[in-house]
Amino acid sequence: MFDIWVFVQQRDEEIEDATYGLVTEARRLMAQLGDAGQVTAVALGPAPESVLAALGAYGVHRVLHVADARMTRYQGEIFGRALFDLVQKENPACLLMAQSSETEDLAQRVAAMMKTALVTRAMDFSMAADGTARAIRPVANGYLFEDVALDIRPSPIVLFLPSVLFETEPDREEAATVINIPLPDPYDDLKTRTVQVIEAAPEDLDLEEADIIVAGGRGVGKGDSFDVIHALARAIGGSVGGTRPIIDWGELPYERQIGQTGKYVSPRLIINCGISGANEYTAGMEKSQQVIAIDLNPRARMFRFADLGVVGDVREILPLLISRIEDQK
Repeated sequence: MFDIWVFVQQRDEEIEDATYGLVTEARRLMAQLGDAGQVTAVALGPAPESVLAALGAYGVHRVLHVADARMTRYQGEIFGRALFDLVQKENPACLLMAQSSETEDLAQRVAAMMKTALVTRAMDFSMAADGTARAIRPVANGYLFEDVALDIRPSPIVLFLPSVLFETEPDREEAATVINIPLPDPYDDLKTRTVQVIEAAPEDLDLEEADIIVAGGRGVGKGDSFDVIHALARAIGGSVGGTRPIIDWGELPYERQIGQTGKYVSPRLIINCGISGANEYTAGMEKSQQVIAIDLNPRARMFRFADLGVVGDVREILPLLISRIEDQK
């Protein structure tokens, strides 16, 4: 019997949408194998038992929950050791995760301890009954794709791009069995410990954690022209992001790119400046709660996603907006 694991991603004690997409992938794999197996969710850190049990409505049979006072905030060594211990004991067919800055760190740690295959940025994954698996992932900044063949022993770890994880709805009235597993006695050989938590300035905050994002595109321009994006972000307490041309020009580092080959964001507010709205970009921000678009072209695709659209030159509009914001302060 195959046991496919999905890693539960949490934020403020709520399960993130990507987790439900992983459950859908796990069920697809189970159907592909034609096996009466089970889907197991793994949750590390604080999460209400009722929230975890609700995963049963999406097809999860059981939830392995490891919670401890030392796990209120992500710590790579502790989380990695806890997950490794579970995998060693249970030996699942595979472990699926949604790609994020946290899971990138966690997956590498666990894969190294397991000495197993790790597939990042996966767009598709399949397994065969003969013990082999295949994954499709983008390379060359998304211009090419590679087909990766691997064995499913030891259990491989697969990180999916969030954009390929389909939203799903509950289809049964069942509750998952939540199994609470205590964290082993304090590890004496930890090489790191949390001394102090330093909050990032809003402008430098990780895009996946930001509540407000100001994103610039080709229409903003290079060099000094792009400074207005930083100025607006500082004025409203937002983080700065950009499209691929902005990253290619060197105006922002790669970790500031939004889109299929960058970060997937879901802020409370995103202001898109000089961005036409190509599918590659909108796939990365379509889950934003409120969207403002500013562009010279009234037919720009970006306006289809906007709650508020402004037709005009961002280099003229943004300085006026910043001035008004400062006056209000």
